[in-house]
Amino acid sequence: MWQKNKPYLLLLPAIGTLVLLFFGGLFDGFLKSLGYFPALGQTDFIVTAYRQLFSSSEFWASFNLTLRVALLSSLFAAGLGALLAISLFMLKESTNDKSSSIWHRLFQLPLTIPHLVGGYIIVLLFMQSGFLSRIATNLGVIDTIAEFPVLVNDAFGWGIILTYAWKEAPFISLMIYPVLSRIHQSWRDVSRIFGANRWNYIREIVIPVMMPAWTVATFIVFVFTFSAFEVPFLLGVTYPSTLPVYSYQLYTSGTLADRPEALAVNIILASFTVLLGVVVYAINKRWNAVKGWD
Repeated sequence: MWQKNKPYLLLLPAIGTLVLLFFGGLFDGFLKSLGYFPALGQTDFIVTAYRQLFSSSEFWASFNLTLRVALLSSLFAAGLGALLAISLFMLKESTNDKSSSIWHRLFQLPLTIPHLVGGYIIVLLFMQSGFLSRIATNLGVIDTIAEFPVLVNDAFGWGIILTYAWKEAPFISLMIYPVLSRIHQSWRDVSRIFGANRWNYIREIVIPVMMPAWTVATFIVFVFTFSAFEVPFLLGVTYPSTLPVYSYQLYTSGTLADRPEALAVNIILASFTVLLGVVVYAINKRWNAVKGWD
């Protein structure tokens, strides 16, 4: 009995601390977003902060920017990651394992770079006085560096999108590749017998096999980019700002009266993420049932 439960009992302090800090902080933030501040003598539960947020044009501008950045970043990273994983898989089938392993390690290198450093690399490359604008000017593509498009600290969020697209693509590839590795070599031989070319093999076997893992990986990237702070803080603009940055600005620049709004932004972020997770889980489960993968 003791030997059977020993691993769970040893993990209990770490899991208990993690759960207490995460859900305790979330619960405390929820109470304060409702105006419950016993230290200030406020013990009533009111929804004024949520009402003010939902009637604020600044909040909706930040929400639209956050949603746009998260969607485009996830889609670009998902497409690039899938292309990368399929290329590595096909390379493994056509070459020896050693060569494939080298390329696999090489494409995982971006995972070792912190996001803040990744954002700074985008600044150096894509700002109007950066490397690419100078190269374009020297090649005669543009006359002056001022003609280079504004891709960093822009209102659309292209700099943030570019950062997350190249940083998260290896993560999605890493999630997909082990699934593709389980495809037996005999499937490829059978497809050749039935006259399938390489594209038919990818479309009919490789893509359907990787879809469940690809969907989950894309959702993880979406959730991460939707609630990320450091890169939007570095590459974004003052207005509109993404919701995490907007919450930080309210919390640090405003008065104590603004803090319920700042915490309400975080509660809305968490609630929207959970709601979207339920929807993605239901769609993924339905898709697997239809395809017979359960």
